[in-house]
Amino acid sequence: MSALTKDGTREATYSLGAVSRLTGLSEHVLRAWERRYGAVRPLRTAGGARRYRESDVARLRLLRSAVDAGHSIGEAARLEDAELQRRARLSSSASPPPLLAPILEAIEALDADAVERLLGAQLAALGPTRFVRQVASPVLVEVGERWHAGRLSVAGEHLASAILRSLLGGCLRRSSASAQTPPVLFTTPPGERHELGALMAAATAVDAGGHALFVGGDLPVEEVAAAAASTGAAAVAVGVCRRDGADLPAAIRALRAALPAAVELWVGGPGAAELALPAGAARVADLDQLERKVALLAVRGPGG
Repeated sequence: MSALTKDGTREATYSLGAVSRLTGLSEHVLRAWERRYGAVRPLRTAGGARRYRESDVARLRLLRSAVDAGHSIGEAARLEDAELQRRARLSSSASPPPLLAPILEAIEALDADAVERLLGAQLAALGPTRFVRQVASPVLVEVGERWHAGRLSVAGEHLASAILRSLLGGCLRRSSASAQTPPVLFTTPPGERHELGALMAAATAVDAGGHALFVGGDLPVEEVAAAAASTGAAAVAVGVCRRDGADLPAAIRALRAALPAAVELWVGGPGAAELALPAGAARVADLDQLERKVALLAVRGPGG
């Protein structure tokens, strides 16, 4: 189901269960916040089922942030989104980000035990999604910059990648709930050997309640299509890092042609921003959008 926006375009809407996964709020809490405080006013189907707009999901996330910061829901629900955003920025600036310097120092010293211990502690404290956003991604960016500047050895870069790959791989274990959702296959196109971005996206998808299958990177198009068919994947998510691959558009077109029309093709990563995509392929701008797509798939259920 979709809703008509103010400018006349249509936007996807989400079920109560999907919104629960997207916001981390239980269905009971969502109903209570709506009934008691008018936190949001979702649409209703002809049968009375709730359908939430993108704007409802964004507001509920802001409300949860405000409550997590110590505000009562009764107070927060009376505030406009702009004020909630302002308070969220203040709360974020008041909370120091994870300390990355010790991790980077351990990587430079090739101290594998310390790197694994420090990264593992952050993963346990933050959970997969926040770990990816606040630790793994910035660490990889800094490692890449230091390597390019000659301040970090190839061994250091490989050590960091190997440990992150191991930790993130452990995040892909399915829950009983995610096993009931259609699989999403995560990979990279031929020639793209930087697979950690796709692995981080897969870990985020699992944390959002999705059923993610990470099959590694640099796979031939026919292998990806065969894997999607054999696993019954509802979508294939392709991570692209390099921006200068003249063969990338052709690979994405070939993959889209090789997949059944019912199988969605998602393309994300830093190299995807300016990549020309064929009809039937969707650009995924960030992890928030990935979470929304995973939630929509979860609503369909297996074979949906």
